[in-house]
Amino acid sequence: MDATSQDGNKRKYTTRQGVQVWFLGRSRDNWKKKYKQLKVEAKRLQNRVNDVTRSRDNWRKRAEELEARMAAPPEGAALKKSGPGDGAAVR
Repeated sequence: MDATSQDGNKRKYTTRQGVQVWFLGRSRDNWKKKYKQLKVEAKRLQNRVNDVTRSRDNWRKRAEELEARMAAPPEGAALKKSGPGDGAAVR
């Protein structure tokens, strides 16, 4: 772990190997933790998108069915007549 300075003299690092191992291990653990959190967040957001898409499709289908029902004439509308049995003028 020798390095050459600008003037050509060799510099010797004084950091102990145990400290370097600790520091690099901590750095690795931190990025692994960060990556795991990002992965969980991405999965959560993807699930949310899937839920919203499915819900939107269900609502669209319901709206289309209701529009179709509203556009069609009611069943038996032409057959119904008002007469003495409809209860309008009963006393």
